[in-house]
Amino acid sequence: MDLLPNKWISSLFICCFITGLSCNSVEKKIYVKLNYTVPCVRLLNATHQIGCQSSLSGDVGVLHVLESEDNLDWVLNTGHSPPYMVILEAELFTRSIMLKLKSGARRVAGVVVIEPNTNLPGGFSPHTTCPNENTGVYTDKYDPALAHCNHTLWNPLGNGLSYEEFDFPIFSLKDDNDTQVIRQCYLDHNRGVNGSAPEYPLCAMQLFSHMSAVTDTPTCIRRNKIQNDFSISPEMVCDPLGGSNIWTSTRPINNTQKGHKMFESVVIAAARLDSRSFFFDLAPGAQSSASGLIALLAAAQALKNITETEETQPNKTIVFTFFEGETFDYIGSSKMVYDMENEQFALDLDNVHSVLEVGQVGIRPSNSAIWFHSDPVSQRNDSVKAEILRSMFDNTENLNMSYPPGLTPEQQLSFVTETAAVAQLLYGFLVKSNNSWFQQIIPSDFVRSLVDRPTNFYTGVHMQKSEPSFLVEYILANLTGTVVNVTQENCKNQRENADDKESKHLYSYIWVQGALAPNSTKRDSFCVRSSVRLSPAISPAFDLEQLTTSDYSTWTESRWKKITGRIFLVASHDLEMLTLESASPSCSRLFFYLRDQLKGRYSVLLRERTH
Repeated sequence: MDLLPNKWISSLFICCFITGLSCNSVEKKIYVKLNYTVPCVRLLNATHQIGCQSSLSGDVGVLHVLESEDNLDWVLNTGHSPPYMVILEAELFTRSIMLKLKSGARRVAGVVVIEPNTNLPGGFSPHTTCPNENTGVYTDKYDPALAHCNHTLWNPLGNGLSYEEFDFPIFSLKDDNDTQVIRQCYLDHNRGVNGSAPEYPLCAMQLFSHMSAVTDTPTCIRRNKIQNDFSISPEMVCDPLGGSNIWTSTRPINNTQKGHKMFESVVIAAARLDSRSFFFDLAPGAQSSASGLIALLAAAQALKNITETEETQPNKTIVFTFFEGETFDYIGSSKMVYDMENEQFALDLDNVHSVLEVGQVGIRPSNSAIWFHSDPVSQRNDSVKAEILRSMFDNTENLNMSYPPGLTPEQQLSFVTETAAVAQLLYGFLVKSNNSWFQQIIPSDFVRSLVDRPTNFYTGVHMQKSEPSFLVEYILANLTGTVVNVTQENCKNQRENADDKESKHLYSYIWVQGALAPNSTKRDSFCVRSSVRLSPAISPAFDLEQLTTSDYSTWTESRWKKITGRIFLVASHDLEMLTLESASPSCSRLFFYLRDQLKGRYSVLLRERTH
């Protein structure tokens, strides 16, 4: 491995300066840059901050691969070369180990967690056991008996790590070439022989993840305002979390006219778009948000197929809604309710008959139960619950259903339901979004947003769409919309033709790139008309400027300038000081030489200007 110890760095930079060599090439000889690094970042709310950060210049520590929890004593007490950069496998990324490292932060420079290639057998959740327990419906204000998960522990695997604050950087690395280089560097330089302490030079790592925001949301928003008011080039320090809610309806609803709709009664069928993660930009959420939103998308498509005529329309309009930011104190749903209360949405609360939330949907081999939860306070009429429970036992006899003769069970399944869309959705969200179907149903401008990895369900900041909201908008339009014979210009101008002034109030139009034409590189693009709409998903606390409220989410994300990591060889402190002292005379002579040269040049320039 082509790494140079720090004892040569001073001399190399002096030679580089004198001879005019490329300093970039020298840096590459000293450092090996890590290619794929995902950090834990800082989040803030009304009262405090959570997450991780490095110092401004990055944190440096000697690599130590943690083999078990018993091995912590070397890091925290007996190791001879602190601080340490602790490398651990995902199985050791537990609350117990992380809190011990946090308590010994003076000897810990940072932590690197190796991302597993397969799911952990026992499951893993960095969220709390009772998510969002201080917001939403079930609080002490609503019913103390239901608050704090007194009846149901919603997330028994939650370890709460995402809500801790760490004074050192924590990164995640894929188990690929980077981690192999790290392991080899550790084995070659840092692992002692027969229990002895390793000798210098040692393999070290430097992590950069300094966060701009500190303390809490009111503090960082106040600093943003100062920057905006007094700086020519303002540098914001934090941004509110959020994005966009996505919704559509079985009947088109006038979206231009806000507020109450006469004679309209709707059932809101909702799922969340986001999932909690300890690491920024690494939130797979396969068994949380993904399963729920895929089930709801499939339901929307199924209802569209059977309600295309007025005779088969349900008595009530169903509004399929996908909320952004639910993990962080219900950002999306609280914003929609706030807009309904203030006539800033296409409906108001009086139009809402009931709400059905689709959460985790999936049957485990060890437990075939699908759970149905109802609110014991608002749901005093058991008729709705009874109807849903009856539907769970629907079979061919109860539904009075018959098949054409001679069909196998597999053919009967295909006859009853179209499962291709579900398979495509599972593949697109859980394997990679850069697939042929997703490429067909999005505008050509957004093709680069498709990726060759699972979807990241992290919410992000409100100025930009998250990955799931971007995908769900176009998938929902494709599954519930209609292809219309409209020109590209009219489609992009939200109209059927040049004289159409009304359709935009009821529908949205999207020009998608379509499938590749046979034996061609060109695509058969077309226009999709649907009732899919976006609505803002940013907490009302920021509109109201009530940043210390407990009624709404106040979560913000800190900004940063540099997220990176690198490894190198480090010499002992004594040798570094000796190298510095040896280089000092050379630096002094170089300084005085440059000073004399610049002074002489300045005199010549001054005489020429005077002349």
